Amino acid sequence: MKVFARIVVTILALGAFAVSFAGATVALDVYQPANAKVTTQVQFEVLPGDTANSVAQRLQNDGLIRNALVFRLWARYKKLDSGIEQGVYLISPSMTMDQVITQLQAASPDEVSVTVPDGMRATQYPQYFQGLKNFSADQFLTIAKTGIEPDGTKLWEKYWFIPQPTSKVAYALEGYLYPAQYYFFPNDDATKVIEKMLNQFGVELCPGPANNPTEYILDAAQCRQHAATINGQNIFDLMRAAYPDTKSDVAAIHDMLIISSFTAREIKNYKDAAGVAAVYHNRYLSIIGKVSSDAGQLMGSDPSVEYARDNDHPPTDGKWWTALNNSGTVISPKNPYNTYTQPGLPPGPIANPFWGEMTAAISPAKSPYFYFVSNKCGQILYAATSADFAKIVPQMNSGNC
Repeated sequence: MKVFARIVVTILALGAFAVSFAGATVALDVYQPANAKVTTQVQFEVLPGDTANSVAQRLQNDGLIRNALVFRLWARYKKLDSGIEQGVYLISPSMTMDQVITQLQAASPDEVSVTVPDGMRATQYPQYFQGLKNFSADQFLTIAKTGIEPDGTKLWEKYWFIPQPTSKVAYALEGYLYPAQYYFFPNDDATKVIEKMLNQFGVELCPGPANNPTEYILDAAQCRQHAATINGQNIFDLMRAAYPDTKSDVAAIHDMLIISSFTAREIKNYKDAAGVAAVYHNRYLSIIGKVSSDAGQLMGSDPSVEYARDNDHPPTDGKWWTALNNSGTVISPKNPYNTYTQPGLPPGPIANPFWGEMTAAISPAKSPYFYFVSNKCGQILYAATSADFAKIVPQMNSGNC
């Protein structure tokens, strides 16, 4: 009997110890940081449809909390499981689990994630920033059109790679508002939005170190010295070689963006960027007399006509880039962006391209083609002469998608 009693006492003692240990472990997980020595804040994004469970697992995977299970239990106790607002929160491994939950319970996220797709024109951008409470679409479009901020700052003086706009340019910043995923503070206004995108464009040209990616973008010489490369070659050297009639890096960037903006509006797959950009580049070379073709002095870009038409008659339903319903020679024929009626390159880019299209225009592929057409499946068909082009035009409605 005494032996049995001792066993019972031992079991009870072990049980009490286990409960005490578990409680201590929970307390440790809740009130001790994942790593007190790492104070760097990281951007943790709460996605649409996220729950406390999915957030807990990602926080643990990212090394921001000790234990996902304890987080879920503590989140339920703190009433966080009822929903976490979508957005980006600044969280550090040095924060306790309790502090992390408090951060996620804030009235609004620390930052808002915005993704702008490539190939959009500036007039389409405001729809992506409606989550920023101080953002003004009118102010954004005014800055994009004039290149001048509300305080009088001329952005072509602040950012060396932006040319001073001429009277024919529709939007001074068209082409330079780099499409990407961004994180903005909820109070950011149109000026902050535009400068962040211009900064990112500069980073694409000359990326700085990881801890300061914008280090070189505001100084032309520094940017050139630390330029991005393609196949080991400085992109500024490549652009000056590809656009031999330009007399500066600024002008070469400008012409490159025109070609890449045409390309962005033509392709459905990035794999086609090189071929399409090569055709437009060949037409450019023909216009400046570097190669011979029967394409004449016209770039002949359908998207340029769409851009011209929409500048002359902005759509009231927000539907930009609708297909042409007539020949490009009769739609907004006097608009300087119509490359069916106006010789040479237009005054500026017609859209904001991504790095894939920019790369294709920075270092154009060698190609014998001066014409192309897309079939109904988005496949690109090429031709070297107008006679060959006439043969492939009937194939526009061909293909098994």
